[in-house]
Amino acid sequence: MTTPPETLVEMRGVKFQFAGLAVLQSVNLSVTPQETLVIMGQSGSGKSTLLRLLLGVLKAEAGSIRFKDKEITRLLRPELNRIRTRIGMVYQDAALLSSMSVSKNIALPLEEISDKKPKEIDSIVDQKLELVGLKDVKEKLPAELSGGMKKRVGLARALALEPELILFDEPSAGLDPINAMLINDLIVDLREKHKVTSIVVTHEMQSAFAVATRMAMLHEGTIIEEGSPDEFRQSTNPVVSKFLSAYIGHPKESPHANSQK
Repeated sequence: MTTPPETLVEMRGVKFQFAGLAVLQSVNLSVTPQETLVIMGQSGSGKSTLLRLLLGVLKAEAGSIRFKDKEITRLLRPELNRIRTRIGMVYQDAALLSSMSVSKNIALPLEEISDKKPKEIDSIVDQKLELVGLKDVKEKLPAELSGGMKKRVGLARALALEPELILFDEPSAGLDPINAMLINDLIVDLREKHKVTSIVVTHEMQSAFAVATRMAMLHEGTIIEEGSPDEFRQSTNPVVSKFLSAYIGHPKESPHANSQK
C-alpha cells in the first residue's frame, strides 16, 4: 500500500469578503510537495486573494488554511513571520526596490531575517542569480532591467531563504513570448531539478499548460474543477471549456505539461 504524500498546504471552507462582496465562498484546495498547482480563472475572480490569504496578508472570514502543521488563520504575528520565511512570493510587478541594486534586493530578506554573515549572503546572491540566468546583472538597478529580467530577479529573491513553497502571481503577464517561455522553463526546472513546490496564479493558458502538474479553476468564488492538464483539456464543464477556448482555442500538448517528479 502506497503512503499518501504529505500535504503542504490545505484550505478548507475558506471564505473572504471585500467591501461587503463575497470574493471567495467555501474554497477547498490542497497542495502536495513537489507539484506545481496552477489556479486559473478570470481577472477579478479571487486568484491573487488566495495567495494573500495563504501568506496571512489577508484574513479569511471563515475556514481553515494550513501550511504543514500550522493553522495560518490563528497565528500571532511573530509565528506568522516565521512561516513566511518558508514561503517565497513572486509578485506580478516583481516589487523590486528601485533605489537598490539587484544584489541588494536579493540580499534584503537574508539580511533582515537570517543570521548569515555578509560573505555567505554574497555567495547566496550569486547562486540565485546564476539559477535564474542573470549572474551578470547584480550591480544594476531595477530601472536598467527589462520586464522579464525583473521577474527573474524577483524569483531569485523569493528563493534566497530556500523556501518550501513558491507563490507566483501572474508570472508571465505582460511579457513577450520569449520571456514568458523563460519564466515557464524556470518554474518547471525548479520543480524537476530542485524539488520546489509551487502555486501559480494565472489567466494565461499557454503558460498554465506549460508548467502545471495539476490545475484548479476558480469561478464565482469557488473551485469548480480540479485535475491534471489532460483532464482539463477533456473537461465537459461548460465554464471550463468556454474559458479555455476563449484564451487559447483548443489547448495543445506542451512538452512540459505532464512533467512531474
